[in-house]
Amino acid sequence: MKGKKRSRQSASNTVVWSGADHADRQDKKMSKLQKHASGESKREHRRAVLTHETAEKRDHTKLRLHLIKTQRELAKLKARLESWDPHEEKERRRIERAAAELNVEQDNDPPKKKGRKGPEAWTLRGAARSAWEVYDFDTRYKDPHLEAHAQAKERAQRSQNILALCKGTFAQDAPPEGRDYLSLLMQLGHLSQEAKQFKAARAAWLECMDLEGNKPITTARESLMRMYLDLKRDEAALRLGDRLVDDTSVWVRYSTALLAVKTKSADKMETHLVAAIKSNIFCAYYLAFYDTFRTVFEYTEDFQDAEDEPQSSLEEAIEYCTSNQTDSWIDSQANVSLRNLLLAASKGQHPALLPSDLHWSARLDKIEEVFEARRQHAYEDGQDAEPSQGPEKTIDDAQESDEEDADTPIDLGMFIGMFRTAMEMVEESDMV
Repeated sequence: MKGKKRSRQSASNTVVWSGADHADRQDKKMSKLQKHASGESKREHRRAVLTHETAEKRDHTKLRLHLIKTQRELAKLKARLESWDPHEEKERRRIERAAAELNVEQDNDPPKKKGRKGPEAWTLRGAARSAWEVYDFDTRYKDPHLEAHAQAKERAQRSQNILALCKGTFAQDAPPEGRDYLSLLMQLGHLSQEAKQFKAARAAWLECMDLEGNKPITTARESLMRMYLDLKRDEAALRLGDRLVDDTSVWVRYSTALLAVKTKSADKMETHLVAAIKSNIFCAYYLAFYDTFRTVFEYTEDFQDAEDEPQSSLEEAIEYCTSNQTDSWIDSQANVSLRNLLLAASKGQHPALLPSDLHWSARLDKIEEVFEARRQHAYEDGQDAEPSQGPEKTIDDAQESDEEDADTPIDLGMFIGMFRTAMEMVEESDMV
């Protein structure tokens, strides 16, 4: 019967719950919390039924709104940079700094009581009045058109077009707002790619590349190359690689070398392979002896799921060699051509590659030193902070955190050891 409890009557005729009653109550409570956490609440279900809305449609709407917001912010900042006035920007920073200080004071100090008004609030009478109050005409009058014209003339002499003036050295010579502009361009490119607006994404990344010049601080080049590869536009990707001759990133150099091998252009193939080896020797060994490295390396999916960009050449190599590009290297036997170049260079039989270009141990030691210093610094910062004792977690805690969802940093030291192990196996097998 509904509502009947498995309980017993006490001596005072009060209902006493049994252990089964408490267990049922806890199960219902946990089921309700799980449904709420997974988004299966009654409100969302009712909204989906009435509006015929799905999670995919909601994500598409959010993406569209985010894209429009980024476009508006970019247009507003671009207008400022095209008519940059140092005097106005200095005044803008002063006002923002004063507003921030005022907010801090209001948060820290209680509001002050209003005191007695000063002479500026007095009402003068008789001969003490100002001239503009005595005469029939206003002696303070100034022609607003003449004043606005004079201000516009002065502003035109001060204004600069930062986008044209700092083109090619935007990251170094532009004001701090220039980095914000590059960041918005990168964000617009990624959002446009996610919305499948590939033409807009290409335009945003190309503008970012033109502004940066030969000293990039963003990943616009790698992002554009990866988009070309995902869309199977091999010719456009090869042209991009030929244009970026001085770029040493793994995605640009090794993707260009792969496309040169696939197109069977003998004049470009060896040139691009040599440039790829010189740019990152770790990636060259990983691809050339892929079967050996694949058996040694584990947990490589961490690089594909990581939100941060690679911080070292080894991380770049592992990220590229664990992507979907490795299948193309093996299918086209480009890794065999790469291995032959490494073997010839190790014997001193290649004119463009020297045995010193293949030294990997010293470079790996340097990466390990930087990683250990960074980890020691993070450990010291963690020791300085006092540990916080949170409340004990119970079954009724609705805010229970999931430890598996925590974004833990990549343990680069473990992958350094894996690379050394793989190279020892390669050297013991007399492959190099």
